Amino acid sequence: MSKKFEVTILGVNSAFPVHGRHPSCQIVNFAERLYMIDCGEAAQIQVAKYKVKRNKLDHIFISHMHGDHCYGLPGLLTSFALGGRTEPLFLHGPTGIKKFIDVIIEVSGAYMPYDLNIKEYDTETCNNIPLTSNLKVTTFPMKHRIPTMGFRFQEIITGYNINPTKIKEYDLSIDEIKAVKSGGNLKRLDLVIDNSDLIISPSNPRSYSYCSDTVYDLELVPYILDSSLLYHETTYLSGLETIAGERFHTTLGQAINIAQRSNIDNMIIGHYSSRYPDVNVFLDEGLPLYSGLKLGIEGSTYEV
Repeated sequence: MSKKFEVTILGVNSAFPVHGRHPSCQIVNFAERLYMIDCGEAAQIQVAKYKVKRNKLDHIFISHMHGDHCYGLPGLLTSFALGGRTEPLFLHGPTGIKKFIDVIIEVSGAYMPYDLNIKEYDTETCNNIPLTSNLKVTTFPMKHRIPTMGFRFQEIITGYNINPTKIKEYDLSIDEIKAVKSGGNLKRLDLVIDNSDLIISPSNPRSYSYCSDTVYDLELVPYILDSSLLYHETTYLSGLETIAGERFHTTLGQAINIAQRSNIDNMIIGHYSSRYPDVNVFLDEGLPLYSGLKLGIEGSTYEV
């Protein structure tokens, strides 16, 4: 059975909270370990509302330093402290995030009883971040008004499941079973059986790509190619390409084009402009063009 791999939306609005929506924040659940992406205002409120298990959250990823993506950090980090957290927490973000957090802790006199490990990255390069033996994150550059990076959460398939009928057919020894599970062929005096004939074909590794604030950019395609699920900002409906370009954001039609060029069948949309009280207009426009369109809704969970 595949490990759990899903995304829960906690915040989906752009700029500021309005129309009952909140700034950007998501939780990725992989094998019951939780990873937060962006931490806009009200993040800790949404964490409580949707019963996110804080003790399973060890890594937070911040795409860029605009307030609607990181101003929830001070409250969340100090709430961890008030809750008695002792386990280390890893905070990943662009250059400047350490200064941001250090100043807040200093001037507020916050007490941090756990190790807060802050890692800064050059947003103009790709960075590999190993998380577990079965999951890694790759950052990639995006084009916004300030340094910004996207994230690709990539499942890593390790080992192989041997076909039980082959164990009996070839009377495999314990050592032979271990070798096959490690990817080796079956080798005997006058017999070589290829590994692919002995195992149950592993499922394709799943991946989730997150593109927050960005101008329409075809250079994203190689980084997100063939993702199982994509999140891409759609601040505006089609027809507002000029405004989107001036503000370094993307329209729905542009995001659909990116997804189609990237061979991605399913895309969550979000970062809605406050000009849209009812975001169902995005579905009305987008579904006829792209059947895999999923409206980002706070509290909703999407399988990768």
